[in-house]
Amino acid sequence: MATATQLAKSPQALAAQPSVAGRLAGLWGRTRLAWAQLAPAQRTRFLTALLLVAALTGGLLWYVLRTDWRTLYTGLDPDDARQIAQTLTQAQVPFDLTQDGATIRVPAPDLDKARLATAAKGGVKSGRLGFELFDKPNWVGSEFDEQVNYQRALEGELEHTVGTLADVESARVHLVLPHDSLFREQDRPAKASVVLKLRHSSLADGEPEAIRNLVASSVDGLTPDHVVLVDADGRLPLGPKTPEALELAAEQNLEDKLVATLEPVTGAGNVRASVVLDYDPSATDTTQEIYDPSQTVTLSMQRTEQVSGPQPVAAGVPGTASNAPNSNTLPVYPQQSTLPQSAKSESDTYAASKTVKHVIQNPGRVRRLTAAIVVNDRLIAPAAKNKPAVWQPRSADELRQLTALAQAAVGFDSTRGDALTVQDLAFDQNRPQPAAPLPARVLTTAESSPLLVKYIAVLLALLVVLLLGVRPALAHLGALLLEAGKAAPRELAAPQAAAAFAPSSATDPERLRTHAVFEQVTAQLKREPTQSSRLLQGWIHSE
Repeated sequence: MATATQLAKSPQALAAQPSVAGRLAGLWGRTRLAWAQLAPAQRTRFLTALLLVAALTGGLLWYVLRTDWRTLYTGLDPDDARQIAQTLTQAQVPFDLTQDGATIRVPAPDLDKARLATAAKGGVKSGRLGFELFDKPNWVGSEFDEQVNYQRALEGELEHTVGTLADVESARVHLVLPHDSLFREQDRPAKASVVLKLRHSSLADGEPEAIRNLVASSVDGLTPDHVVLVDADGRLPLGPKTPEALELAAEQNLEDKLVATLEPVTGAGNVRASVVLDYDPSATDTTQEIYDPSQTVTLSMQRTEQVSGPQPVAAGVPGTASNAPNSNTLPVYPQQSTLPQSAKSESDTYAASKTVKHVIQNPGRVRRLTAAIVVNDRLIAPAAKNKPAVWQPRSADELRQLTALAQAAVGFDSTRGDALTVQDLAFDQNRPQPAAPLPARVLTTAESSPLLVKYIAVLLALLVVLLLGVRPALAHLGALLLEAGKAAPRELAAPQAAAAFAPSSATDPERLRTHAVFEQVTAQLKREPTQSSRLLQGWIHSE
């Protein structure tokens, strides 16, 4: 009688082995048998784990295969959003519009293509059109319509130009064009108002005046003082700076001067300065007259002197003979004359010394200046590979020199009551900084390369699924299938033997001999079933 190993290795037995479909059917049967042997609690846990693995796998696939949307434009007006969407549709670029309609996103690979497509169409108009209004002629419009369109186009161009400033997010311009009339009382000057939506809290220095000059230069007869600027959020007036703003600007300017003066001596980053100015907001008009009684001054001096000698007096016989010229007739009476006379007069005016001062002081006079300056210790040795940096406090002589430099930089005036203090203190940066922990370094690296983090996260998630979900489930299922295979060897042995030794319709001697052997084996199995089952188990395990 042939052994089981010989029967299995015979050509007939090899030809009778099951196909792939048969193996799958057998695996399905064993799986059903193992599932039937599970307890209800085990079935619930298995189904829960299977659902979790499926959900996690689906989430990972969605994260990897989802579209990476990038922002193309944001803060759009409805008209601009409609035009951009039409342009992208014509360029066959997919896009996504947010619920508020102000942001358009496109896939990351199509971002450059979308930018080129929208730029070719003129980009975002940000509100009203400019002189594009006249691209299409209006053959039926009146002169009034043309004037209105010109005003609208001019307002739109000004809005686009003002909106290009770095601190301006959007602008709205309203113009009142000049109106000339035969009567002076009916003339109307040009005026303008500009509403600005700012990106920051305020405009930079000089930008309000620049916007006024820009708008005034674009309209005939418009002057900058007739242009009104309004902040859309109402945070501050867009006009001349308030006294408080001027005071803060002056303090910041002095602080910058102190740092710029002392840093070349102490080193970059080793100086901190704070300045407080006490301003007098009132205007002063002072007139002073000062008299010095110890000093007199002659204001005016006048002197008069008169001197007269003796003068003859008329004498003699009355008549012509004594009074005629060339007459030698002696007078009857002796000659007489008057006495000599002199007169002097002097007038002087004196006054005390007087000084007159007229002083006018505008608002914003500095009444007192207070400055506090902190300098870091002197660096002796920089940080090495395994050694921290060495710092040494500054000497008193060096602090006096730094104080003198600071006083000269800010215009220190002791008569005004100014105060300036320079202190040497160790900065916190001098202490050795501990190394950043590993999670912080990992987060820093993740922020610098988000794409690498994305793929690493996907890989880790797949490993977690395989190790914690798929591998234990497969191991548990394999153990159940092995137990099911051991429990039912009899049921599987008989069909296999019957399939291997089934008689054929052929009548050749080889087949007849094979059929005889099959009959003998069958009889042996019936006589000794226990021994036969052990033999079949050994044959199955040997294979």
